[in-house]
Amino acid sequence: MRLAIVCVECAKRLAGWVAPLNFQRVEVRDDSCYEVTCVQGHKSTILLQEQKFEVLFDIGANAIIDGYYRDAVSSFTSSMERFFEFATHVFILRDTKSEEVFTECWKLVSSQSERQLGSFIFQWASHYGEKPQLLDRGSTEFRNEVIHKGKIPLKEEAEKYGQSVLDVVRPKLLRIRNDFSEEIINLTLDHLSRVKSKTSASLVTTMSIPTIISINIEEPSFQQRSLAEHLSELREQRKRLGEGNA
Repeated sequence: MRLAIVCVECAKRLAGWVAPLNFQRVEVRDDSCYEVTCVQGHKSTILLQEQKFEVLFDIGANAIIDGYYRDAVSSFTSSMERFFEFATHVFILRDTKSEEVFTECWKLVSSQSERQLGSFIFQWASHYGEKPQLLDRGSTEFRNEVIHKGKIPLKEEAEKYGQSVLDVVRPKLLRIRNDFSEEIINLTLDHLSRVKSKTSASLVTTMSIPTIISINIEEPSFQQRSLAEHLSELREQRKRLGEGNA
């Protein structure tokens, strides 16, 4: 998966219109910080606003298009796990008003996914008075076979699993976005602040991408889009940018 980074200086000079050549295609980075130089020689430092679970799901979607179905299942799983971390972070921040409390507590479970899931389940139940919907048994067994037993999935299986993850994560994200907007804004600002602290550039700008699991996009039709529809849109984007499909 690669991102299309727009040259900020060109965008300013051309009143918001940017020629295709001034889109720089870059590999996704773990630190969310992108330093690029356009064909005109302008240097830009861009901070990606999306949380890791948003980006990971789109990495999974792109892996399906590229024909890497095991990688897709792995990325979808990681996206779901990082969403559970994000949601737990939101809940703790609302209750304690302390970033330090979450940071210190998460250290105790950071390397144990089952404990992280347990933390999320009880935090969700505490705030909403109900058990959260999780993956069904079939999806869980399929994931374990792929991740732990070396199963090589078919395209249809990977896409079905991705839709199952989407069905688990997206409704919960929309709910906490509506109920915990202040905490989510604070987490987004904190994320950008941490990313910015890692660069020495004096001038930086932020960028947002339309991932299918999105905190920022409120349009109802977008939030109802299936994974299959999103894959179709991603393929069209690749064609427009001159990239191939699998």
